[in-house]
Amino acid sequence: MFERILVPLDGSENAEIVFPYCADLAAKFASTVILVTVSEAATVDIDHLYRTYLDHAWGKMRRQLEASMAPDTVTLESEVLFGDPAREILRTAEEKDARLILLASHGTSTEGPWLLGHIAAKVLRATKRPVMLIRERAPEAALQQRKLLGRILVPLDGSEIGEAALCYAVALARKTAAEIALLEVFEPVRGVGAAGISYNIPDDESVRKSLLSYLDHVAGPIKNEGLEVSTTVLFGKAADNIVEYAEKNGIDLV
Repeated sequence: MFERILVPLDGSENAEIVFPYCADLAAKFASTVILVTVSEAATVDIDHLYRTYLDHAWGKMRRQLEASMAPDTVTLESEVLFGDPAREILRTAEEKDARLILLASHGTSTEGPWLLGHIAAKVLRATKRPVMLIRERAPEAALQQRKLLGRILVPLDGSEIGEAALCYAVALARKTAAEIALLEVFEPVRGVGAAGISYNIPDDESVRKSLLSYLDHVAGPIKNEGLEVSTTVLFGKAADNIVEYAEKNGIDLV
């Protein structure tokens, strides 16, 4: 599923926090990893500078792969791109048929030549390919145990589009033995309908039973694979509840 992983870098150490996650995924999926950085000016001196940085990053990534005991089938490539960073990353993802774009959600403006965090937001909005955003360095304990993904949270809303994330979560869980936590947040509606006509709001318990029934239906085939799955229904603002649940329940990936 993640046969080709595209890793955009901005020249900063912050951007390289993705390396342990990339190495872990590449080792488990026998991936080709493509490191890229983007120069907005095409000159000989600039080209040399960027290629020198990528050679350095390539060495770091190779060491991470060795620590992850990556098989010989893992391939590591690097390329300097020229032009607008977001456009070049998107173009390269299509050209290389990247199955995952893996990048830090917050790059640095002081160290890197372009703003990775700003570019990450553009890429996330524009691409139809899976994107994994890494927010901070992997915990030291997780690195030592080589267990970066222990719990994966999949928020669902009952739609087919929402369920599109499931196949990726299941694929990761198969390889990492991670638990999948299925969550649906119901935002109660309060108010009056069109023309001032009031409408009935189902009570919380009936809604909870209905949503749990849906989550159990989704969880069934996953449990049949022998994977660990939990289901939870919460009430309130969806985004706030998802973040709070992730923080309180040791979620490693949303």
